[in-house]
Amino acid sequence: MTGTQTTPLPEIGQLTGWRRKLDRVYGYLAGLFVLAVLVQVFLAGVGVFGDHVTKVANASSFNPHRDLGTALGFVALALFLVVLAARPSRSTVIGAFVLAAATLGAQPALANGGDSNKWIGGFHAFDGMLILVLSVVLAGAAHRREAVRRRA
Repeated sequence: MTGTQTTPLPEIGQLTGWRRKLDRVYGYLAGLFVLAVLVQVFLAGVGVFGDHVTKVANASSFNPHRDLGTALGFVALALFLVVLAARPSRSTVIGAFVLAAATLGAQPALANGGDSNKWIGGFHAFDGMLILVLSVVLAGAAHRREAVRRRA
């Protein structure tokens, strides 16, 4: 179609009327969706630790998961020590500490507790998702800091 002009989409802050209300509803639904995904992960952990409690502790199929989890715990501790020395920001130091505590401390405790209580096992999976989110946030902040340094 020649001669047809397209109208550019307005900036998000310029939305008015029903479009603004619809976008607000979308935001709330998206937030609830994220929470539902976290609950879904928790329920997956409950399912894994639920019916086969006595078998999970002896299941060799979990050995790679256990081994990598142990390694990640020590890597998280190393990250905390490096960031503690560098001190890029208070929030980064606190975030790295929480990451190390969740990875090296909470994860093994919750996994062991999950062997005898499926609800604790569910929190093992939930904590894993929190670890994922926190590590993404910390890595993103580090990349942004690096980008700022490159531009300077």
